[in-house]
Amino acid sequence: MKAYYWLITGFLILFDLAQGQIINPNEPVKYIGKDQISNSDYKEGYHDGQMQPAIGVQNYQILRANRSYPEKSDGLGWTYNHAPNLAYWNNQFYCHYLSNPTGEHIAPGATLISSSKDGMTWEKPKLAFPIYFTANDDASINFFFMHQRMGFYVAPNGRLLTMGFYGSHSGYGIGRVVREIYENNEFGPIYFIRVNDNWEGEVKYPIYSDSKDQGFVAACDAFLNDKVKRMQWWEEHRLAEDRKEFFRVPAIDGKDQPGQAFCYYTLPDKTLVGFFKGRWVTTSTDNGDTWTQPVQCNSLTYKGAKIWGQKLDNKRYALVYNPTNSMARHPLSIATSDNGIQYDNLLNVHSEVPPKRFWGAEKRPGPQYIRGIIEGNGNPPGDDLYVVYSVNKEDIWISRVPVPVKGEVNGPVVDEFDKMEVGGSVTNWNIYSPKWCPVEISKSPTSPENVLMIKDFDPYDYAKAVRVFQKSNRLKIEFQLFIEANPEMLAVEIVSANGNRCVQTKIDVDGILKAKNGTNGFSNVLALNSGKWISFEFGINAVEKTFDLFVNGEFVAGKYDLSNDGIPERIIFRTGEYRLTDDVQKWKSGDKFIPGWDEPGADEQAQEAVFYLREFSSKPIE
Repeated sequence: MKAYYWLITGFLILFDLAQGQIINPNEPVKYIGKDQISNSDYKEGYHDGQMQPAIGVQNYQILRANRSYPEKSDGLGWTYNHAPNLAYWNNQFYCHYLSNPTGEHIAPGATLISSSKDGMTWEKPKLAFPIYFTANDDASINFFFMHQRMGFYVAPNGRLLTMGFYGSHSGYGIGRVVREIYENNEFGPIYFIRVNDNWEGEVKYPIYSDSKDQGFVAACDAFLNDKVKRMQWWEEHRLAEDRKEFFRVPAIDGKDQPGQAFCYYTLPDKTLVGFFKGRWVTTSTDNGDTWTQPVQCNSLTYKGAKIWGQKLDNKRYALVYNPTNSMARHPLSIATSDNGIQYDNLLNVHSEVPPKRFWGAEKRPGPQYIRGIIEGNGNPPGDDLYVVYSVNKEDIWISRVPVPVKGEVNGPVVDEFDKMEVGGSVTNWNIYSPKWCPVEISKSPTSPENVLMIKDFDPYDYAKAVRVFQKSNRLKIEFQLFIEANPEMLAVEIVSANGNRCVQTKIDVDGILKAKNGTNGFSNVLALNSGKWISFEFGINAVEKTFDLFVNGEFVAGKYDLSNDGIPERIIFRTGEYRLTDDVQKWKSGDKFIPGWDEPGADEQAQEAVFYLREFSSKPIE
């Protein structure tokens, strides 16, 4: 069906009769929701922006940087890891990221790839593109770092290519390299798929067309002829003589550039909606032959980093980005849409910001530079959305976001961990699971049943498990807890929708259950025994602003005042103290970076703290 145009109130409006949706060229994508972050400033802001989480999101750490013991991380021991990309091929996930020894754009550089069968447990990364250097006439050496906004391409003939760029985002450098990933996860030879026009001299690898593998050559040719996918290359090839033909998008603000970090999705009428870094949006109705003038969608709160747009398996759409005006990049959130044009329902995907363990230039705090699986690069089983990103430009993470994306629960909650699969998804729970703080379904320490294990042996991070329940002024929460070892405390907090910690209790390292009565400090409630299951019951009355606590059926705390106002909406189990601000001085002071620091003992595992949870329930009381 044809599209028709009208001039309405001074704006040119595109109305697609097939879909009944309006695309305004002056704002092709708009956030119309009321949900906004409260305060995420890096000096004193909340890491979660005081926003609700998307229910059931699972955060898993793919790589934990380790300088002292490279064999425990990536084999290199480098501590600047950033800009990951994701694909799903041959029943596996592939994550591709770039790495430097300490900081951004500081050579040498390399690109690594990790793979996973389930998106939770990841193999040790393998070096995909190694250090590249050239020698000068005086025998000095020039090292190059890597920069790229894309990592994978599944070709029409089924071949999986991975790519990287030796050079900078400004268009200067050697060029783009490519190699094939085989079904056994081995790599093919490295070739150049495009050498930059401004590069003078020879290159170390042959041109892809020299390969005797015609299937590989055909896969490379298919990418070069894909005018939509190759938009991801713009930054590194922006100075090419054929750039206007190669990239097709009109200039932004009169500059000869289409924008950075391109991603896109396809509407039902085949219109392409393309996103660039900086909230720039463009559309195409002829499969990328022509694009509209990019415009900046200012309804999307945004300060920096990438934005990711994707069509979901339930035919809705998602934008994942940092909705903040702060220089820090947290939280990482998701907004959803029925039509791919108007978005609302902003919810958190990743709200944790651990301390940076290693010094490095431009290592901004927070989960950032988000990428999902671009159209054509595979679709994992199920409806879930998968996205990868770096945290503090130091560690690499992946999130699995259940689809449909929801922020509220209605009715009682009864969780039976025994019906969940060992090592599988913790259904309806939000999981924050670093490499050294695993949160997973495991066998009970006392019986064959399956339970939720919460473990922590990381000196600078913690494990966290969150269950959202129906927001209620009065409710009863019950669960059983097993303490195997607690050299680290376990916080048990009941919080409101904006994260106000209404009920604050913890099992301290001395084995004593402690609680806050109002705004007073923690006081001792009861000594707990390890090595056996302990029953807990919380009775909460947000109207009277009090709570009662029973342990093993005995009344141990009555009419304690809530520590903060709010209507309870979720419970948090966390193996560490609550985190709030970023360590600004260790990131940046004015325009100068503070060099030379590393956190002591960051590469050493701490003594294990281990807890198990079962029979969790939450019931609103009428």
